[in-house]
Formats: sequence, C-alpha cells, structure tokens
Amino acid sequence: MSDAPANPSPTLLLLMKQMEADFFKDFAAKLAPSISTVHVDSLDALREAVPGPRPQTRLFAFSTSIIVPPSILAHLDYNAVNFHPGPPEYPGYRPTGFALYDGARSYGVTAHYMTDRVDEGPIIGVDRFPVMENAVLIDVVKESYQRLAKLALAKLPALLRVDEDIPPSGEIWTARKTTKAQYDAMRRIPRDMPAGEIIKRFRCFDGIYTPLDPDFVPES
Repeated sequence: MSDAPANPSPTLLLLMKQMEADFFKDFAAKLAPSISTVHVDSLDALREAVPGPRPQTRLFAFSTSIIVPPSILAHLDYNAVNFHPGPPEYPGYRPTGFALYDGARSYGVTAHYMTDRVDEGPIIGVDRFPVMENAVLIDVVKESYQRLAKLALAKLPALLRVDEDIPPSGEIWTARKTTKAQYDAMRRIPRDMPAGEIIKRFRCFDGIYTPLDPDFVPES
C-alpha cells in the first residue's frame, strides 16, 4: 500500500538520477522551503508516489529515459514538465547523434509540458548553441547536459509554483521524432559499409558494433 498522503502538501516530484535530485533539492530548499521535493528514479517509484489523483503536485523530469504513462499524467492533471536534451528540431530518443549525422551546426535543449505522446507537449523554454563542423558526440552531449542544467535552474522558481501554469515560449516541435530502433540501426556496421560512413557513424553515435556473420564458423 502506498504511503502517499491523501491530500499532499505542495510537492515537486523529481524524476531523475539521485545526484541530480540532490542538486535540485538544495536549490529548491533555498527558493521555496515550504515546497516538498520527492525523488523518484523508476516507473515503480513514480506509480507509488502517484497512486491516484494528486493535486498540488508537479512532476519535474530531467534528462530521463523513463516514459511517464498517460494514467499517471492524468492523475497529475498533466502538471508535468520534462527537460529534453535536444532542441525542438530533434524530439525523440537520443537525438544528439542524429543531429550530428545530419550535419546540424546548431543544437540545443528543450523544456516542455508532457502529454500522452512523447516530446509533443507545449514548449516552455529552449536554449540553443552552435556546433562545430565534424563535432564528436561526447562533446555535444556534455554541452547539452550543461545547458539543460542551466535551463532547469532558470525554470526552477516557476516549477516550484506548482499550482501556476508556466507560459509557453512560442517554439514548436518539428514532425521528426527519432526512436530507439532507429538509433540501434545506426550503431550497426555491416561488412560492406564504406569507410567514410563508418568514420561518420563512430563520430556521431556510441556503442558502434559489427553484427556477426550468421555463416561464420570459428576456427577450432
């Protein structure tokens, strides 16, 4: 049985890793001592924290791969904000590699309300930055993370006013949305792939591998 209160005090649920939750809790305590902050780091923990309608509660998700089900969003009256490590031009799964592969010279991060469909809710903030030609994945990922943390800190006072809507920024998502299946496909290097394409994929994606030949028989 969940120990979540029937009539909770104003609460900000932190859906993120423990280190990140500790970081934002410290700032939240200084900005709004009367607001409770509760860390959840899994879908099970989130379900336990939100077993039913939970007023005066906002979900703050930061760079997480956890997809919040519509049932939980409904219990929160869709009072949930996600900080996505990609710009509105790149919604979806692990977008940085796809931006580099496309040759994007600008990248960024996005804060948006959650809806039943991933990365489609109203955008409340964007921070963009230039990308060098032939940039390497890890460098852009690091810059994106730092920008995302700064954007989240800038929005934290508004997030802590859990019963107030945060106004949209006017930015909109594009139609393209990348998926895990697409990302996994870009990691695979078949035997006949040109050298230039192999080099590009190593620059843009991580976990690159070559599938084993099904007819391969190891020497005894």
